[in-house]
Amino acid sequence: MRDLVYCCPITKQPLRKEGDAFLTESGTSYKLLSSAAGNDIPVFISADQLTGGDVISNAMYAKDDAEESYDNFLSWLFLTFDQDEREFRLGLIERLGVKPDYKVLVTGCGLGDDLKYLYPILREQGELYAQDLSDLMVAAASRRMTEMFQNSENLHLSVSNASALPFPDGYFDAAYHFGGINLFSDIPSAIDEMARVTKVGGRVLIGDEGVAPWLKNKEFGKVAIRNIALWASDPPLQYIPEYSRDVNLSWVLGNCFYIIDFTVSCGLPYMNIDLVHKGARGGSMRTRYFGQLEGVDPNLKARVQEASAGAGKSASQWIEDALRLQLDSSK
Repeated sequence: MRDLVYCCPITKQPLRKEGDAFLTESGTSYKLLSSAAGNDIPVFISADQLTGGDVISNAMYAKDDAEESYDNFLSWLFLTFDQDEREFRLGLIERLGVKPDYKVLVTGCGLGDDLKYLYPILREQGELYAQDLSDLMVAAASRRMTEMFQNSENLHLSVSNASALPFPDGYFDAAYHFGGINLFSDIPSAIDEMARVTKVGGRVLIGDEGVAPWLKNKEFGKVAIRNIALWASDPPLQYIPEYSRDVNLSWVLGNCFYIIDFTVSCGLPYMNIDLVHKGARGGSMRTRYFGQLEGVDPNLKARVQEASAGAGKSASQWIEDALRLQLDSSK
């Protein structure tokens, strides 16, 4: 395993391995657990550091029957919507455009239900990293992947918080999350972190429970939400980084789960805010936004419109000329 891929989730300092721990240059230590495949599993967070929804999730995962309950729910889910799980998950992965040499991150991996479909694509040339806040879930995912794939050298698991990922900027070609983000204690940071660790041009996909708005107040939606309250959740579109492009929003599984996917960008879309409008009002996007002046008497505004029209100018140009003339004459 390439130790230096991981970094301190707080300071982003590089790590080095010493014995059964990862260390930062400043001395912060993160212990390592042994996985079922023999790989080290770094632990970047402990239960006493969790807050909000993360506490609820961790408590659910700590129950004796957590694995069975998790499996039962997924079985019920896909039967309820008459959806083949393999086809469904591969369909989501296809949206990322994953290639065999990609580096892919899965956040909130749970028992690894998506890993078993991603890993065959990546295990020869690529790298698959996955994290969850529950050490029990990560251990179970490791065990299950080892049972399914004898050699899982290119699979790297960690116990960490999705809101403070232990990876450097722009390392991954794609980042993926399905199921769980509604309960994250810090949803904005979790989305920001997925974008941060994904390179410019890479894709990010996020999905979770949330009945489509056109169904939420219909009987169909009410039945779904009465069954599982989290299905009333709205897609967290307001937290998509402003430096994003090709943003898509869709609903799947009976329109009861939202999917958001977007491309990481390094800047805002192109927009020429200095292009002058033709017509009576005139001005540009820049002047209309940044150049607003104090309000004037409505009758005076009407006189400006008449005067500018008589002068063959836009109101914006006439006002600018009048202000310049007044300012120049007052020097």
